[in-house]
Amino acid sequence: MLQIGRRWVGAIATLAVLGGVACRDRNVTGPTPERPVAGRSSPATRPSALSAAEQPLPPFIAGDAERGKQLVAQFECNRCHDGTGLSAPTLDKDCVRCHEQIATDRFKAPAHKLAKWKSHVMPYRDVPSLTAIRGRLRPEWVMDYLLNPRDLRPHLVQTMPRLRLSPEQARDITSFLTQPASDAPERRGAPEQATLSVTASPSQIAHGKQLMTERGCLGCHEYGGSGLSAPKPAEPSRSLALAPDLRFARQRAEPQALARWLLEPSQVKPDSAMPNLGLRPEEARDLAAFLAFGELQRTSTAAPPARLPVLARRVGFDEVNERVFAVTCRHCHTNPDLADGDGGPGNTGGFGFPARKIDFSSYQGIQSGGVDKEGNRVSLFAPTSAGVPRLVAALLARGREGVGQVSDEVRGMPLGLPPLAPEQIQLVESWVEQGRPL
Repeated sequence: MLQIGRRWVGAIATLAVLGGVACRDRNVTGPTPERPVAGRSSPATRPSALSAAEQPLPPFIAGDAERGKQLVAQFECNRCHDGTGLSAPTLDKDCVRCHEQIATDRFKAPAHKLAKWKSHVMPYRDVPSLTAIRGRLRPEWVMDYLLNPRDLRPHLVQTMPRLRLSPEQARDITSFLTQPASDAPERRGAPEQATLSVTASPSQIAHGKQLMTERGCLGCHEYGGSGLSAPKPAEPSRSLALAPDLRFARQRAEPQALARWLLEPSQVKPDSAMPNLGLRPEEARDLAAFLAFGELQRTSTAAPPARLPVLARRVGFDEVNERVFAVTCRHCHTNPDLADGDGGPGNTGGFGFPARKIDFSSYQGIQSGGVDKEGNRVSLFAPTSAGVPRLVAALLARGREGVGQVSDEVRGMPLGLPPLAPEQIQLVESWVEQGRPL
């Protein structure tokens, strides 16, 4: 776990919480893989992400913006994002600012500890801000993304976590973020520029496709399904990390909004990492036409990671702790007595999740499990409806979430981060199957 003195650093960027030993979500249940035999992985398919990116969303009906502001505070969106309309949290609750200070040697801690922490926090310094959403993003897309997070930025390690939001809550948050508020000018977007008539004409689309390569857009962006690609810089940068996959552009923004953005990004979003490409209005128009109307191929992608068979050799707690629990789980689930009372969002609560008292800081803490919504102590190893120990099921679920298969029984872990490697899950499952030996 990352501690500063005796203080918990916070979730890694958008990392949140196990969210309950037996939580229930609004999403449909995805398939649960059966235990594989040696040499055979569980079958699973992924819905075409490209067809999902092309599907029209239902029109947005505004909710209660004032309640949305309260929900932004309740779910602690400002711990990771600027531009929420809320004041910045204190440093111990500010995930990104804390990581930035560690990465730049400005955090007050011994040098040997900073050196150790740097290896963990360096990838987690870039998080998109929520400034200027109004007029830039479609509200129906914002609401859908809150309810169904997806890997929007392929070169950003963390992703938006699957929070415990109802459709009504997502609607209210979207209404707050997209409202024309005089007290939050950063969310209003730039003044309207001259209307750029973006159409689906073949000439605009063809010219826009040509510009995509000529202007170097693919040096940062992926454009899944377009057939276009280019090498990315070897050195990571904020522009690369925050560059979204352009296959989602047509869902995220109106064609004219895309053109305004391409023409002068910083006028639309002052803190944008997108550079001004010096486009002429007709070039911005044609690039927007290609993004909004260019043909995308509908292709299926890889299945979830294989579930490996249980190991025959003995697996002890020290091994699984060193390779999994202490590396990942303890960031959000730790002993509050060792961290000034803050056990992380997976223990003492946070990011809209109640306290579940799940502690991965010791063997005894893991064995004690957590509490359900009624406050009853429940084991992390109790079987799910599919007969899989809940801890193992949560690790498996994260891999399936990454390919569009979402469970209503188990929230995938680690939340907001890539799934564990199959070998790590195999180690945990083997330890559990062997009776969780010390």
